[in-house]
Amino acid sequence: MDFIQIAISARLAHGDLVAADKALEAGPEDHAIRLVLLKHLLVSCANVTDLEGISRGLYKDHPELNEIISTHRRAFEFAKYMRNIAVGHVNPALCRKAIEWRPELNAVLAAHDAGADAFLSYAILETAINTFVDGERHKVFESDTDLAYPPDLTRFLNYLGETVHAGIAYCSALSAIAVSRAELPDYREKWFELAAKAGQTEFRFITRKGEQA
Repeated sequence: MDFIQIAISARLAHGDLVAADKALEAGPEDHAIRLVLLKHLLVSCANVTDLEGISRGLYKDHPELNEIISTHRRAFEFAKYMRNIAVGHVNPALCRKAIEWRPELNAVLAAHDAGADAFLSYAILETAINTFVDGERHKVFESDTDLAYPPDLTRFLNYLGETVHAGIAYCSALSAIAVSRAELPDYREKWFELAAKAGQTEFRFITRKGEQA
């Protein structure tokens, strides 16, 4: 288990979740900015899902980690689904479903202004939310979501807020555990050796399998 990777990933996710949550709670008036923050929180929650997948080996010795996230696992799965089809990537089937669900997009796509861009983004997000189904039943919500309908928007924001706060707690606990097991050198005592090694760093292209030779 790579404790350095886990520690860094947890700290990054924690920082992103805290910052974006604080910015969204401040209530920015610009709908486009609110949307960017929503998307960023979904990506960060999805990253927590990935992080949890490589950290479960710690649960035997640290059951508190599982206790934090276990009741929210479906919510994090939802965030990862959203990232994969609507935020990090845009799925072609989602695009076709969106224009079916929101026929206004036939006109919106031909318009070139900020309002049209925001409407398109919300329509894609809304469609992605509604496709997280098991057969005809949504896996998280009790009905279809219309983000222009205040109760539906509130329901989605409540879901996201609860998931974000669970992610913050999980990453905080996980990073502390990972750092304690990463065997990091004492920077104050070893700074000269570490600086010398840093000066010899050679950068290579990194793939999924690691650095290229």
